[in-house]
Amino acid sequence: MPNGGQSPLEIAAIAARNALLPKNTYNNAAPANEYTATHTRAIADQKTPHYGKGTGNFLDIENYAAGADFDILGNPSTAIGSGRNPAFALNLGTFGFDPTHRYTAPDTSKNIGQVII
Repeated sequence: MPNGGQSPLEIAAIAARNALLPKNTYNNAAPANEYTATHTRAIADQKTPHYGKGTGNFLDIENYAAGADFDILGNPSTAIGSGRNPAFALNLGTFGFDPTHRYTAPDTSKNIGQVII
């Protein structure tokens, strides 16, 4: 292959990467513009409500307040039943599970002939 063995896809990817990297405006040396879990574009705040989805806490995976309005409440005009709260209500009404009523695996230790992996 010409070009040091690079495929056409690699050549195109390198060109695109070089065009996209200068667009990164975050500067880790400047605390006011450092991209962290508390940056306005990382959290769902009023300043940038549709960019971030987090709460500002590192690996905050079980915080049900995280997310933008559509993540929490859904978009009833285009996706009926979407959103975390409608899904919780559906799961609770249909299966009996939500964040306060969690699923627990049944005890299968007395099942005869069951293969345990």
